[in-house]
Amino acid sequence: MSAKRVCALILFLAATAPAAAQPPGPPGPPPPPNPPMTSPPMGPSPKATVKDGKTLYQRIGGYDAIAKTVDAFLPNLIAALPKLGTMATGLADASKVRNRQMIVDQICMLTGGPCIFVGRPNDVTHQGLQITQEDWDKSQGALAKTLDQMGVKDPDKSELIAVIDGLKGDIIQKPAPAGRGRSGQ
Repeated sequence: MSAKRVCALILFLAATAPAAAQPPGPPGPPPPPNPPMTSPPMGPSPKATVKDGKTLYQRIGGYDAIAKTVDAFLPNLIAALPKLGTMATGLADASKVRNRQMIVDQICMLTGGPCIFVGRPNDVTHQGLQITQEDWDKSQGALAKTLDQMGVKDPDKSELIAVIDGLKGDIIQKPAPAGRGRSGQ
């Protein structure tokens, strides 16, 4: 055995011997539990109805149809709400792809599909965007136009619009509560 290998072996043994010689100490306290979630994880929507043995997800064509619809919807949405185009200007391409995927996953989940939406709650995601009822109405119009383009017919079209409309309470900018200023204290 060469001198370098002997030295390396001695150094290895010297470094590991003190750690191996230590008696096991008393077990420490268990790690703290995970903090409670502030909002429940989003799972299949209770609004995802089953008709004729099929969920809305299945009736509108499943994952691929949802993905194609989202891809067609985004340009219609930006056409209806030009300010959205400027909001996305500073986003990296990876962020744009991630946002698109979050929309697909959320719609998939809300319609009874197998996806799990792992994004932040809508009120957090849309905070500060100042989305108004008028903006929401325009976005729903863009969605209806997109569903027409994609060949989604009633009653599935109306049901999907209603499912998406159920999100507006967390998305529309809520007016600041009327508080008392310094003069009213």
